[in-house]
Amino acid sequence: MFILKSIPKKRIWGTPRLQAYSTESCEGKIGSVYSASATEEIDSPIVSKQQTLREVVQKNPQSFGLLEGEEYPLIISMTGADEDLSIQVHPTDDYAEKTVNKPYGKSEAWFFLTPPKSGSIIAGQTAASKQTFMTAIQENKYETILGKTTVTKESVVYIPSGTIHALTKGALVYEIQQSTDITYRFYDYDRSDDSGIKRELHTKQATETLELQQTVLKANFDLGQTLDVKEFTVRRALLAKNYRNQKSLAQVITVLTGTTKIAEQEIKQGQSIIVLPDEQLVIDTPFECMIATPKAYWRETSV
Repeated sequence: MFILKSIPKKRIWGTPRLQAYSTESCEGKIGSVYSASATEEIDSPIVSKQQTLREVVQKNPQSFGLLEGEEYPLIISMTGADEDLSIQVHPTDDYAEKTVNKPYGKSEAWFFLTPPKSGSIIAGQTAASKQTFMTAIQENKYETILGKTTVTKESVVYIPSGTIHALTKGALVYEIQQSTDITYRFYDYDRSDDSGIKRELHTKQATETLELQQTVLKANFDLGQTLDVKEFTVRRALLAKNYRNQKSLAQVITVLTGTTKIAEQEIKQGQSIIVLPDEQLVIDTPFECMIATPKAYWRETSV
């Protein structure tokens, strides 16, 4: 078991509400509190150890159910927005392999702790062809082609890679994503960063990886339910007494509400634990959580 420290990251669209989900203090607009990540750019420190998650994965990948050279394939965060996020798309598996030499792209899912003020998110688009889509982009007529999906508290939304999407103002979510953490922006409301420089768009890459007919999957997500997709499973659970990881890959358990104690160590909401295959936890205090399990599907497609 590895208990992880949070990594809060400021964003111009972020919210101070996320401070309640971070183990580390960070004033101002926090866009994401990274709860579990083992990428080169975002690497979770391990509580009570002078090591990071990436370091222990690289040292002994087999203990995580990984092969030599593989990185831990999931990133878990709490993400919140006091403004609309950019209209964006993430690379598909094929596009990521061809352009950035990654074995997979970036699909993700959101569980809504707080729904957006508008009651909907950006999800998919309505253009019949890429030519129609590009014309709308060039004429700055995004609103004419963007799809929307209504969401409520405790909705879960799965966004397959290649799908246009955006969180909207007021939302606060538990987010699970693949570790190819690449975002291509179509449109960003002409916003500038803290230095006054207009934020970069990536229209060419975004259009190339866009899957026109694709949209999101939405469902209500009660306790005990599981979202099972190609890239991962995530289960909303109430854990008490004992828990064993019966999967072949390491899982990420993230506290959703309140605090808990495991092996006499306190763990607060938003914080994550890595549980290795066949490892058992002894739980001192019952808690509501998300249990995320990656799937090594890229091994099959690379054969």
